[in-house]
Amino acid sequence: MCVGVLLLGVAMAAGVAPLNVLFVGNSFTFVNNLPDQLVNIGKSKGIEIQVAQSVIGGCTLYHQTAPGDAKTAQLLEQDWDFIVLQDYSALPTVQAARKKYLTPAVQSFAKQKKKAKIVMYLTWGYHDGNVGSCPTSDNAPCFPLGSLANLTNPSCTTSSHYDDLAGNFSCMGYALARGYLGEKTTATGGGGADMVAPCGLAWQVVRGVSEIPSGCKSIIDGQYLSAFTLDLPFHVQGGALPDFMLYRVFNGTNIDKHPNVAGQYLNALTFFTTLTGTSPVGAAPPLNTGDPSAGDRPLTATEILALQTAAAGTVKACGSACGL
Repeated sequence: MCVGVLLLGVAMAAGVAPLNVLFVGNSFTFVNNLPDQLVNIGKSKGIEIQVAQSVIGGCTLYHQTAPGDAKTAQLLEQDWDFIVLQDYSALPTVQAARKKYLTPAVQSFAKQKKKAKIVMYLTWGYHDGNVGSCPTSDNAPCFPLGSLANLTNPSCTTSSHYDDLAGNFSCMGYALARGYLGEKTTATGGGGADMVAPCGLAWQVVRGVSEIPSGCKSIIDGQYLSAFTLDLPFHVQGGALPDFMLYRVFNGTNIDKHPNVAGQYLNALTFFTTLTGTSPVGAAPPLNTGDPSAGDRPLTATEILALQTAAAGTVKACGSACGL
């Protein structure tokens, strides 16, 4: 388990109030340090951003709500402009887990946000979708109401249903998009978030996804009361790098679910545009937070521009569906 609270900031023009952003999540936030990457991008664009993070590896938001997590409770006593929420990587793809874990957690944070806006961190599908017939639950104490596998219906141990809806990158990404975007409205059973940072949709753009397979789309859409308002995947001119790797890769072939430096930089660019309404094109390159053993390397100017373009275009395309 990895737990941390970090407060960072950069000095900008005197008299200009910084943006204060709290991140609550897990390793998809702290691997290659999303908050630091965001601060660095803001600095390069002349916008001061101060961040804090409360993170537990492999954990759920439900376990990190203020009643059960002292560090989160302490941070929520402060005033924030944005509170970013990121759940366990596969959790929003499981219908019962959304009802038991995700929505109650978002509701809890919404009650304590003061003047802040709740921002859902829409994450990405695994490189080849969920591997195996069942979703994992990495940190058992963070799943007190049952593991994700136990919450699948029909059971993933006896049915291919879960694999059918999350068995490849495009399908898993669509399931995550519907899950996180569904938390933006209480009218259809969501937790009442204010905004969504569509990072996972930017990953689809960069990977050049051409369509969401109709089979999984039908299964996923059937879990929701209302029709989906977005036509996914998005297509952003100049934003596709189909052979570009956004994940950590170990030993040359072992593709991890976590973002490499480029992947986390893409997330930070997406957050920057979501939170500030400012284009990230022309921002600084990513911080060197990576590891060559995970396949990290310096990015070329062409790659950096494509990532910035993908982030800007994705946020624009998401528009009002993302609360922008």
